Amino acid sequence: MAAQSAPKVVLKSTTKMSLNERFTNMLKNKQPTPVNIRASMQQQQQLASARNRRLAQQMENRPSVQAALKLKQVGV
Repeated sequence: MAAQSAPKVVLKSTTKMSLNERFTNMLKNKQPTPVNIRASMQQQQQLASARNRRLAQQMENRPSVQAALKLKQVGV
């Protein structure tokens, strides 16, 4: 039994962009690194914490909240 060789397959170029151009574009559009994401999340968390503290201070200064806190302290 003689082994038959497969016919040679020739593929046409499917893109006009070189690999160098493709990888250059990928580097330009690269996603932010995890370190940058982590720093951004920490910054957002600190901003949110500051906003929450301000909101808590505003709530504490409202007369209705102060009245409710006084009632709770008295034990009613």
